[in-house]
Amino acid sequence: MTVFADQPETATSIAPAALVTKMREDVLRMSEFFDTTLPGTLAQYRVVMDFTPKFSDVRDNEYVRYPIELRYGLRPNWELIGGVTPFSPNPFNSGYDHRWGPGEIQFGVRHDAGRIPGLYDAVTVGLQASVPLGQPPVALNDHYMHLLPSVSASRQLPWPFTTFLTEINYDRQLGGRLTNPPPGALHRNVIQVEPGVLYKPGEFGAFVDYSFRHFSEDAGSHLGHEFKIGPIWDVPLARSAIWGLPGKWQVELAYRYSTEEGVGHSQGIDARVHWRTSLREMLNQSAN
Repeated sequence: MTVFADQPETATSIAPAALVTKMREDVLRMSEFFDTTLPGTLAQYRVVMDFTPKFSDVRDNEYVRYPIELRYGLRPNWELIGGVTPFSPNPFNSGYDHRWGPGEIQFGVRHDAGRIPGLYDAVTVGLQASVPLGQPPVALNDHYMHLLPSVSASRQLPWPFTTFLTEINYDRQLGGRLTNPPPGALHRNVIQVEPGVLYKPGEFGAFVDYSFRHFSEDAGSHLGHEFKIGPIWDVPLARSAIWGLPGKWQVELAYRYSTEEGVGHSQGIDARVHWRTSLREMLNQSAN
């Protein structure tokens, strides 16, 4: 299932080489941009790996994260997810978190729930858990185990190539801390509602979204808001092959403005590169 408004094509109208490329595009199609997850699950028995380094860490933090995620199509409309987020010292900033570590581990499941007639064309529900490993920076993991139920949905708008997206999730901390965090780590649960619009007529696209957040802490609760807008470049496989880059690449750029009651506001330009490859391509690369 896809939320992109690609033009339909039949297998008989595509040359064999182009058909193979189109099949690879379908398998490696990106499932998210920045922190927005698109509805849909991986086809049965497919295995893909996502790698999304956090370049904003180079600007903002004393460490750099390297999230790696494996997704497996367990059965039709069901997908298993596992990942790890190691980190390394930021070569441009120093301090307490200027160090190496395994970060955290994640595991979860997602289910394609179909559609809600008259409201959403595609709905996917998920459940994901994250557990800290060692002594990660507090911004990476606050040293609690987290449980994150979520719902992502999409609806095709009347305008061509334009999709309305909605994501709802609840980030719940479980039990006591698993490790001893540095001062400043908060005990909090977060509810987030994030509507947005994605325009993607081809390899280039753009998005705008808004996040409403409710923070519940020991001392009380408060609200937060975030707004993002920017372009997306979904690099075609043929172009990345010319450059000698394996797998599927997506480049994202956004202006971000966020505010949180009692904390203040921040703004800036965020950039992200998303790389995805399949098990078959990983095995072919290792064989070569």
